[in-house]
Amino acid sequence: MVAGCLPQRYLQQELRDALPEVDGFLGIDEITRIPEIIEKIIRNEKPYQVNLKPCFIYNEHSPRFIFSPGHYAYLKIAEGCNNTCSYCLIPHIKGTYRSRTVESVFNEAQNLIENYPLKEIILIAEDTTYYGTDIYGKPSLVKLLQKLNQLKWPAENRIRLLYTHPAHYNDELIDFLAENKRICPYLDLPLQHISDTVLQRMNRKVQKNDIITLVKKLRKMIPGLTLRTTFIVGFPGETEDDFEELCNFVQEYKFERVGVFPYYNEPDCPANKFPGQITQKVKKTRLDRLMKIQQKITLKQQQDKVGKEIEVLIDGFSKKRHNLLIGRSCAEAPEIDGDIIVSGGEKKDIGNWVKAKITRAFPYHLEGEMLTK
Repeated sequence: MVAGCLPQRYLQQELRDALPEVDGFLGIDEITRIPEIIEKIIRNEKPYQVNLKPCFIYNEHSPRFIFSPGHYAYLKIAEGCNNTCSYCLIPHIKGTYRSRTVESVFNEAQNLIENYPLKEIILIAEDTTYYGTDIYGKPSLVKLLQKLNQLKWPAENRIRLLYTHPAHYNDELIDFLAENKRICPYLDLPLQHISDTVLQRMNRKVQKNDIITLVKKLRKMIPGLTLRTTFIVGFPGETEDDFEELCNFVQEYKFERVGVFPYYNEPDCPANKFPGQITQKVKKTRLDRLMKIQQKITLKQQQDKVGKEIEVLIDGFSKKRHNLLIGRSCAEAPEIDGDIIVSGGEKKDIGNWVKAKITRAFPYHLEGEMLTK
């Protein structure tokens, strides 16, 4: 049986022809109907169950297993997306934005805390800053965070925000993030580009001046902030001047974490039909150049941490150096950012906070010595 985005994405007959050995297909709205669908398969039927306008979203009563280490967990606060970026199929596959209630998210978070030795909860959605607009009439991420402040767990534990959209910040949210110590001073802020002409083609609903104003305000208001962003190079119609503008922006604003991706022509996306498609060779050249610019910036920022003492959450043993532990500070999100390799620790430190002194710096990881356990 095949479930999820693949059946949601493709037409019924197309999948059946391509995968005749599959007993059943179901889309993202059919999770609660799995027992019924399995019964159909047992009766030698080959069901194809896809709601073309998904509306399902799980809640705190849905079965939940975490596949991350037990000391951190991802918590989805909404499903779907309303942004309709011209390069993205998510609204087509996952449907319109659907927020969970504050109470539902809080109850699941408390359940996780009671069942796992959590030190970090990571809030995710296709756009976390849009949270609550559909059910509360306005962006309500602050309302959710205020409720999550009431979680019954140690004060040193933290909440991390991923996938925020630059068009959906407001002063209330920025003020809350600045004043609340439980929220990591780390924001994932995918910008995708800085040229107004490219941003308009991408349908990002934000302009260069808006982005610059936001970045400056975030840096001013939130002490020790780590900003992570992503950029797409080679988007249809991106000129050399557009790309130079992006390079200059990266050099000037010196983001701590940057991911760069070549534009991929996804069938059925509006951008697939845009004029001015860029060759793969040009995409690679631009990606390599922008990453070289960022690597120098990141290395300098990493080197500035040498000699400093920081709190590190130990994730496990290093895969390459088995006698060393590996972890993260507030400045690193799991799986997407670099790590901190720590000497002087033991197995019992895994899943706990330790204090480490940074001794060496590299573009994508740090090394340090444990000071306390």
